[in-house]
Amino acid sequence: MTADNGATSADAAARKEQLRQLGHDIKSYLGVVTMGFQALDGAKGDPEEFAELFGIIQEDGIKPLKQTVLDMVKLACEEE
Repeated sequence: MTADNGATSADAAARKEQLRQLGHDIKSYLGVVTMGFQALDGAKGDPEEFAELFGIIQEDGIKPLKQTVLDMVKLACEEE
């Protein structure tokens, strides 16, 4: 094994770990969104609670989910 092959193998392992972590993060943020939407259904009659839950879904679910997807696309598009 040459030094280049070792570096390539290490790079591939690091990339695989990054993708694994991003996949985990996506699942976590989707959980926030899913549970948030379920909670919204119960808050339909209370505009203040509905607005608060909607804000939480945006800040803790949708925004970080968007960024994580962008990060995953960027990583996937990087040259190997």
